[in-house]
Amino acid sequence: MRTINEIDKDHNGYVTATELDDILKLYYPDQFNDRELIPHIKKFSSIQNRILIDYKEFRDWLKLNISNINGA
Repeated sequence: MRTINEIDKDHNGYVTATELDDILKLYYPDQFNDRELIPHIKKFSSIQNRILIDYKEFRDWLKLNISNINGA
């Protein structure tokens, strides 16, 4: 999340879909480099501006789903 905080200079909780895609591929190249993540990321788009992604909502969704996978 440190990288996201560097990008989100206004600390408004939003980054672009492309930025989030790039960050995920930067930190997890083996898992994501050959994958199209934008359609999944877009589920967390702002209502006012579909390009912006609520990364805190995305993070919370990710945590919940990873804990469900690990707990299963």
